[in-house]
Amino acid sequence: MNSLLIDIGGTKTNICLAKEDSHKNIELVSSEIISTTSNPEHIIQKILSICQNSKIKIENASLSLPGKWSKEGVLEESINLKEWIGYPFIESLKQELGIENIIWESDVICGGLGEYNEIAKIREEKDFSLLYLNLGTGFGASFIKNGKPFKSNKGLTLRMHKMVLPYGDEIYSSVDFLSGNSITQDTPYKSTEELFVDYKNGNIEAIDLISKAQTQLAAWLINLNYLLSPDLIVLNGGLTYDFEVICEEAIDLANEDLENQIKIIPSQLKEMATIYGAFTNINLALAK
Repeated sequence: MNSLLIDIGGTKTNICLAKEDSHKNIELVSSEIISTTSNPEHIIQKILSICQNSKIKIENASLSLPGKWSKEGVLEESINLKEWIGYPFIESLKQELGIENIIWESDVICGGLGEYNEIAKIREEKDFSLLYLNLGTGFGASFIKNGKPFKSNKGLTLRMHKMVLPYGDEIYSSVDFLSGNSITQDTPYKSTEELFVDYKNGNIEAIDLISKAQTQLAAWLINLNYLLSPDLIVLNGGLTYDFEVICEEAIDLANEDLENQIKIIPSQLKEMATIYGAFTNINLALAK
């Protein structure tokens, strides 16, 4: 089975061609990362070009998508891809590629599935639950139990960027320091990389910003652990790749309450978690 696997992010898009080996594992044939442009038609044409140049007969396609999408594959809500909202992306992609079997899922569910299956191989078992947190351009989560994602019939679940907390008589975002979109907002920092460097160099302003992010992450590690009782928590996304900057201190803070009752680890697959999860989603769809 030859598959087209696509991870569309707020800033980058990963387009992969893959096939299934004799053990039903993913075998990547190619992977090309491009910028996510404001025009969705440009992305479709790039995908089409890659498929045509590969000369591989694509049997199905699976996408990992950011934001909130309708059942018809139309983006309804997004922070980074506002120009995509209302565009019939999935239907247009089907027409251009000539593939009827195109499935899609949220990026955090794909990421969670990818991490779950990778860890299941290491543990040599699939009877466990995993909470997946992604601190990237946005902040999101998914809960995977026994290889299947928790989903609501009403739509997306664990929409972390929507979470709030009270302060006095006002309501504020409880995750405003947990994404690349917001951690440097209204600060002198032009990028998270610049912020991280200053933090490591002992800059007071950077330490203050990162400390707030550490506290917010610790709070969510505690809250979600007690809400969902996962067997394992995995942290992924661009803000976690320098794991000692935000994550290690946040885990230490959380463990003051959790007392090391749950294992909290960095991603095994990093940027490829969503691609491997998109592949897993094909098999889940075929099994229905």
